[in-house]
Amino acid sequence: MNKNLVALAVASALVAASAAHAETTLYGSARAGVTYTDPDKGKSNWDVKNEASRLGVKGSEDLGGGLKAIYTYEFGVNIDGSSTGNPFNQRLSYVGLTGGFGTVQIGRMWSAPYVYVGSLTDVFNSASAGGTNIGWDRLNSTINGNTGTINGADRVSDVVAYITPNFSGFSGAAAVVMNGDGQNSSTNREDIDAYDIAAGYTMGGLQVGASYRDFKALDYTQWTAGAGYKFGDFRVAATYSARDNGSDNVNGKETDPSVWEALAEYTFGNNVIRAGYSSYDHDTKADDTDEWKLGYQYNLSKRTRLWVEYADESNAGSVKSSQYDTSWLSIGMRHDF
Repeated sequence: MNKNLVALAVASALVAASAAHAETTLYGSARAGVTYTDPDKGKSNWDVKNEASRLGVKGSEDLGGGLKAIYTYEFGVNIDGSSTGNPFNQRLSYVGLTGGFGTVQIGRMWSAPYVYVGSLTDVFNSASAGGTNIGWDRLNSTINGNTGTINGADRVSDVVAYITPNFSGFSGAAAVVMNGDGQNSSTNREDIDAYDIAAGYTMGGLQVGASYRDFKALDYTQWTAGAGYKFGDFRVAATYSARDNGSDNVNGKETDPSVWEALAEYTFGNNVIRAGYSSYDHDTKADDTDEWKLGYQYNLSKRTRLWVEYADESNAGSVKSSQYDTSWLSIGMRHDF
């Protein structure tokens, strides 16, 4: 039997066995689409794309006295079958305790900056068509010079985090990254590789958030701020992120990139229309990388949707002589369970 099927069977058995002792939920989201990519350098193409499908198990156990044990395992699933190896990739995996004091978690989880700021603008469906978060992700992509962050994007590994209770709409979080193998290379190994501090406030349709990151292993600091406001059927949101690199150099120059983005949504009946724009300043001689994205979503039900999204990006890349433009069209479907 295929070893991946065995793993799924074992996971299903564990869920069934644990259900008698704790609250356990199997959940997921199947997301797939067809994307047309049209670069100004190279050939255009159509491709069936996985759009961040996932499968997860989460649960809790009441320990008494208002204290609960919590856990989550969530895996990305390549729904298009394009992977030649394991069709799964790790997204979230943590264990913790929650109660009146707040929540403590250990493992791999959403970063505090994403929870309080990045999520405000993470609304588009297609990751293959310009990204779901068209501005924020410019400074949260890979461990790579002035565009790098911890272990990829907004899900961070090797974390110990504390989240406060909600105080009349206000909450905050603090997290540290401790990777004994070091980040990026053995030459910049630190006891604490990075730490995040973030906070937010929600009142009615208003959401605001801010965060600060000190990434000691890669010698940079980064702060972010964002806000969103929903009034009637309309919603608007914007974020801004700026990085101060300590030792990173591009062509002998320290670079301190920044990015801002703004979006608007209008909902009428089962229909949602979205528009977003972002601008990324590389802090080099390269032109700013700009992107705009338009989307239409039709909700067949609370759990099932269809989408059509178009994105156009200009001046991609941090070296002026090799910058390029790309546009995308994505048509897809999502079902949550």
